Amino acid sequence: MHRLELIADILILTILFLCSERMVAQTSMQNHKTKSEEFKLGQFVEFDLAVKDVPGSSKFYESLGFKGTVAAKISHPAAALTDGSIVLALHQTEFPSPTITYYGSNLPECLRALQADGVKVNILKKENGKPAEVEFADLNGQRVVLKAQAPVSRPDVAFEMMSPAGPQTKEKHYSKLGVFGEFSTATKDRAASALFWQKFGFKKMHESDSPYPWGIYVDGLTVIGLHQSTEFKEPALSFFCKDSQERIVALKNEGFTFVADIDPTNSVMKSPDGQMIFVFNLP
Repeated sequence: MHRLELIADILILTILFLCSERMVAQTSMQNHKTKSEEFKLGQFVEFDLAVKDVPGSSKFYESLGFKGTVAAKISHPAAALTDGSIVLALHQTEFPSPTITYYGSNLPECLRALQADGVKVNILKKENGKPAEVEFADLNGQRVVLKAQAPVSRPDVAFEMMSPAGPQTKEKHYSKLGVFGEFSTATKDRAASALFWQKFGFKKMHESDSPYPWGIYVDGLTVIGLHQSTEFKEPALSFFCKDSQERIVALKNEGFTFVADIDPTNSVMKSPDGQMIFVFNLP
């Protein structure tokens, strides 16, 4: 349990620093754009989750407060849900889950950047003889898919990083889990992993070597937290709220099972399909 407490402390520090640096970083990115800063993997990002049963999995996330939104057309059963900030796309098929998927990618530019860095790229789909969908993995095996396909219109979705006050309105972030803070992933080498993501449009928000190497990186569409730790191996969707203890109690009363209680204000749950979800307190 002590190890999980350490992870909770780091993630809380992550979000608190992200909150304090948000406006400074936004101003810096707006006023000091360089060629590398303008590089984007795509125009919109979602987290693709492999599920056994789309209706059943949709019900799970809807019971957590997520709402259905427009899903991209695809050959297998699928659905998309949102908390107003991020989109979870549920796919009734098998693939490495979770997958980070970008839409509206400038594939020629992305391919040049990936290949120049020696990243192995697999072409998943071609249109008119040209790549239309590709996949690659980061240094820790995290799968990323880039699609030239333009993102579908989702007027109810607008990514917004955590603010010191938490949710601006109940309508903006309506998940019972709180506000999305980061896609948390473990890495064997924070510095190398950070350099990898920074080459592909992510900016450093903060890095620290205490109590283990960790950092926060953003690309204007999502937040990735890199944690050089062996305390968790599965990527997690991390949510934060100021009333986490009350939320956790309420969720348990509704029948949700938490796989680990770090303390009364920080807990870990898993979806029926195995997706790790952190519910942490925002002081």
